[in-house]
Amino acid sequence: MKVLTGLTASPGIASGKVYLFTAPALAYDPTQRGSPAEEEKRLEEAYAAAFGELENIKNTLSKSLGEEFGHIFRAQMTMLEDDDFKQEIADRLKENTLCAEAAVEAAYSTYGELFAEMAEDSYNIQRLADLNDICKRILRNLLGVEEVSLSSLPPGSIVVAEELFPSDTAMMDRENIRGFVTEKGGLTSHVAILAKSLSLPAVVGTPGILNELTKDDTLALDVRDFEQALVYINPDSKKREEFAALERAYYKRREELMVMKDLEPVTLDGKKITLSANIGSVEDLINAQSYGAKGVGLFRTEFLFLRSATLPNEEEQYKVYAEAVKKLNGGMLIIRTLDIGGDKEVKALVLPKEENPFLGLRGIRLCLKHEDLFLTQLRALLRAAVHGDIRIMFPMVSAVAELRQAKALIDRAAADLKSRGIPHRPDPPLGVMVETPAAVFLADELTREGSFVSMGTNDLTQYLLSVDRGNEEISAYYRTFSPAILRAIGMTARAARKNGKWAGVCGELASNPLAIPVLIGLGVDELSVTAQFLPQIIAQIRSLNYSHCRELAEKAAAMATQEEVKVFLKKETYT
Repeated sequence: MKVLTGLTASPGIASGKVYLFTAPALAYDPTQRGSPAEEEKRLEEAYAAAFGELENIKNTLSKSLGEEFGHIFRAQMTMLEDDDFKQEIADRLKENTLCAEAAVEAAYSTYGELFAEMAEDSYNIQRLADLNDICKRILRNLLGVEEVSLSSLPPGSIVVAEELFPSDTAMMDRENIRGFVTEKGGLTSHVAILAKSLSLPAVVGTPGILNELTKDDTLALDVRDFEQALVYINPDSKKREEFAALERAYYKRREELMVMKDLEPVTLDGKKITLSANIGSVEDLINAQSYGAKGVGLFRTEFLFLRSATLPNEEEQYKVYAEAVKKLNGGMLIIRTLDIGGDKEVKALVLPKEENPFLGLRGIRLCLKHEDLFLTQLRALLRAAVHGDIRIMFPMVSAVAELRQAKALIDRAAADLKSRGIPHRPDPPLGVMVETPAAVFLADELTREGSFVSMGTNDLTQYLLSVDRGNEEISAYYRTFSPAILRAIGMTARAARKNGKWAGVCGELASNPLAIPVLIGLGVDELSVTAQFLPQIIAQIRSLNYSHCRELAEKAAAMATQEEVKVFLKKETYT
């Protein structure tokens, strides 16, 4: 028996038979080519077939898993239609020296090298993965090769691959797959997104595992720790028995925790924590409510824009926001205004190419630059706010002036609606998403002018530590429990409390059981989490003592390293 370690992409426990996944061979003879017109026609047919496949996958997955996963294929469709890519291939065909397959590979290789050179951030890493996936899809259609998918696997399969692209996992057999392991990939990879959506244990970044396996091997995945996962290769009989008992206990506990979903998240000594869900669509909300969600701490509105070839108008947006808040029956719905840029592109909105999009025109900056786009969304939000407790949150704020500009546009939107006699709420609570170091240091001023703050710890960690977790080369530097992060959270929460406002956390840290006691102790009032974790987080909060959490937080924030913090918390807290 051998044990390998990897990164936790999605928690859980699973054991089963290895299914070695390999992509189909796409070999061709470059000397076999027709006239430029014939090759161009073949290419057009392959493009049309590829586009149709992507559209079908996008629509299917948007309905079954939500807009977040469907967006992956919307982004690929956009890249497939890119005029520069098409022109690059067309120019090579006109030279009459390459067949369509070779022209596609040559053109995509050129662009792939550009993305590879810029692969220091997750945006370009994912674009490179998408580019490779698109290239494979076009070649497969040119060659008439059937797609190899995970749609029909033996029961109890654990899929092991070097890397999984979106098309590899799109239509997978959800009944028979028990988990994933990949050699490559980071915590923001497509397989990680998919596994979380399906509550399947998944391990990424496990180099060398393919060299250790054959198709007859078995695996056991222990992915209970939210950071490091253990992969047991061919566990012996004693380990199998031990693991089977562990697996039964783990999933029995998860079932038992479902009874907690309707209880109040209140500590033993009476401290009530507001617990909310992160969603990207009304469908996500329905799923979150099945886990006990009473409110939403983060509604990502960008998926409304990403799923359409045209920008959604005011009426379309209003209907979605109104439907969501009505379904909450009085519960809080925090809607984040359009947050594109960075790793999200909108086909209907032409934006300049940026060398570093994560430091570019994104979030509130983009909305303030495109006022008409922003005002349309704000009017829809104000109209929907008459149906329930809608609160508006602005992303990527780094200056008080940005908040003031956004508030002025709220006033303009309200005045416009009033002049037309359209029912609306002119003054919904307004909040700021704290994701930049600047917002941390300005939390006092921001909470004086706003109604609340919510900390997006994913980006806050990235910007505060100057490291991107999507980059496998430096993933160890993405320290979610860094004392610097804890101190930033504490500073923000104290500033909010001083001004009589509340502070929340809506990043992945809010779902981590090791972090929850220290977040509460730092003064966080609200946690917005991945829906599937709601029952176990309610159970954990109800087992905590607030005064003890405060002691833990004070000691943890005063430590020097992440390693010290994690050892301390694992020893002292309920996990």
